[in-house]
Amino acid sequence: MSTNETNPTPPSDHAAELSALTGLNALDGTDSAALANCHQCPLGQAILASQGFDECVATMTATYYPPVQPSPSLKSQIFAAIGEQEPGTEPEAPKKQEGGGYHFIGNEEGEWKTLPGGKIRLKTLSDLPEASHTTILLEADPGAVFLPHAHEGMEEIVLLSGDLDTLGRRLVAGDYLRHDPNTLHAKAVSENGCRALLITARENHPRRAISAYNELKNLVKGLTQKS
Repeated sequence: MSTNETNPTPPSDHAAELSALTGLNALDGTDSAALANCHQCPLGQAILASQGFDECVATMTATYYPPVQPSPSLKSQIFAAIGEQEPGTEPEAPKKQEGGGYHFIGNEEGEWKTLPGGKIRLKTLSDLPEASHTTILLEADPGAVFLPHAHEGMEEIVLLSGDLDTLGRRLVAGDYLRHDPNTLHAKAVSENGCRALLITARENHPRRAISAYNELKNLVKGLTQKS
């Protein structure tokens, strides 16, 4: 096929593009005339004949060989292979994992340990030997006092509720305080009680002293109940 002013026959690759546009009813003017002329030439007629043959074979196949529904397992395998969700099915909810990198401690779970004085309690959330810090939930009753002390490592505090007065400032819910390494932790007082998240260098955690105090307290409590 050739293209000229009197016989506007498009090249074969252009003809294929024009055929697709015809199916979309997107041709008009010169392009439509060129495609009509192409269909009149021997090559264009051969293409049309082959397309008609293909349609005829498809129709006969559909008539004599009724469609067979694939089994549910086969459909699932097909959709899994192409990475799509099978139509009409709900996406699978993530399965609940036990362990596997996830660790939960509910509000009513975990062990609270009381500090000397009885007004301050700590719940250790994370204290991994390989980690550089320990994460603790702290609760203080109204009037609780934190005496001055010093730590070699850094300590961070986020107040979750209540109030805490220290270093001339009053912290309330949402406030943050960081003690840099080798700084003095000034006296702190909670007038109305508070709850805070404490992230402290692992060497700061007085785990041995707290455990010893709680063991002694439980021992005294047990002796008192017996008497």
